[in-house]
Amino acid sequence: MEHEDLEPSTGVNHTASAYQETQEETVMNLKGTDGNEPTEGSNLLNSSEKRLQETSTESNRFQRLRQTFTCPPHGSLDRVITNGMLLAGFLIRNIPVISDNVRIKHRWSSSLRSTALSVILVRAGLGLDSKALKKLKGVCVRLSMGPCLVEACTSALLAHFLMGLPWQWAFILGFVLGAVSPAVVVPSMLLLQGGGYGVEKGVPTLLMAAGSFDDILAITGFNTCLGMAFSTGSTIFNVLRGVLEVVIGVATGCLLGFFIQYFPSSDQDKLVWKRTFLVLGFSVLAVFSSTQFGFPGSGGLCTLVMAFLAGLGWASTKVEVEKIISVAWDIFQPLLFGLIGAEVSIASLRPETVGLSVATLGIAVLVRILTTFLMVCFAGFNVKEKIFISFAWLPKATVQAAIGSVALDTARSHGEKQLEEYGMDVLTVAFLAILITAPVGSVLIGLLGPRLLQKAEHQNKDQEVQEETSIQV
Repeated sequence: MEHEDLEPSTGVNHTASAYQETQEETVMNLKGTDGNEPTEGSNLLNSSEKRLQETSTESNRFQRLRQTFTCPPHGSLDRVITNGMLLAGFLIRNIPVISDNVRIKHRWSSSLRSTALSVILVRAGLGLDSKALKKLKGVCVRLSMGPCLVEACTSALLAHFLMGLPWQWAFILGFVLGAVSPAVVVPSMLLLQGGGYGVEKGVPTLLMAAGSFDDILAITGFNTCLGMAFSTGSTIFNVLRGVLEVVIGVATGCLLGFFIQYFPSSDQDKLVWKRTFLVLGFSVLAVFSSTQFGFPGSGGLCTLVMAFLAGLGWASTKVEVEKIISVAWDIFQPLLFGLIGAEVSIASLRPETVGLSVATLGIAVLVRILTTFLMVCFAGFNVKEKIFISFAWLPKATVQAAIGSVALDTARSHGEKQLEEYGMDVLTVAFLAILITAPVGSVLIGLLGPRLLQKAEHQNKDQEVQEETSIQV
């Protein structure tokens, strides 16, 4: 009886010990890396973290898709449509059926391009960061002068030895190529600045400010060499006229900028609309009147300075004015790029000089990129930012479309066939520069900007808040 009583007791103890071992194994399997036993709350936390990771991955994919297909002027689709504007204008000019029925007068095209240029320069002036500009004034001067002069001299050497142009015409060609296009650079910089890219180092402000001085230097060199080639005016006067353009542009811009700060007064109704129309009206007046009086470079500089000073005094309403002007730019943007594309005529390209022109352009652009990289050294930028600035200083469109045909028109007015051939070579290289560098530069800026420039911390925080909100929804 005692033995019979012991057997069931032993079986019960064996069952209890087996159950205890199973429980210990389960607990050991559930322990974390730190050896602590998990609780019900920690299990819920782990499962919620997994769900948050999966949801954040889906949210990031959704954000990328939304950024890609956002309508212009935001998102990656804007780069495709911007290049489509150039292509549309190019096709209108060069397809026989369309070009016979759709004709754009040169006077209207030039006026619309100048108006669009004044709008984008107002946006650039309002978007300038005074602190960054004060900090980067030294590198701004280097960036506006160094690449332009080096590319102009390189292009002149190549044009003289490869294309056989005289030295005066070679430097005319060099200064035509030396200018960067604010019509391509400024909108791209404003988009990057709106996204917070490069704002802490002042990269968009630097490029927008230096672009205007770069164009003035190129136009001054062009007018000087053109005067030497056709002996119109003394060389000293042509050089001094470039300096005079800078003085007139800055002085007039300061005068108009301080005027707009205090008029209309801040107690008036519809203040934002009045200030918007006033700054746009003065900018268009400055651009057209500077061309009319023979100082084409001073109008853009006047607009840039005026908008910058006005924005400093409009601390409370500056953002609202920028929103209205951005709508105006959305209207004039297709006109500007489409009309620039319409300036490129295949019929005006000489087949025997196209290859040499492309070689000259390619080598000159490569030298410009390397020079730009050197000019921004020792300015506090890292390697990625230097690479971005070098490629962002590539596009050519506005100045080339404006002065590319001036030398040919001047040669035709003199009636010399040899000079007309030189002018046609200059025009060929200018058109190829627009056709190649404008779309390539626009795409490079759009692709490299988010990858090479640092994003501002407040922009990252805003994006994180938006992602968390979308996750909660």
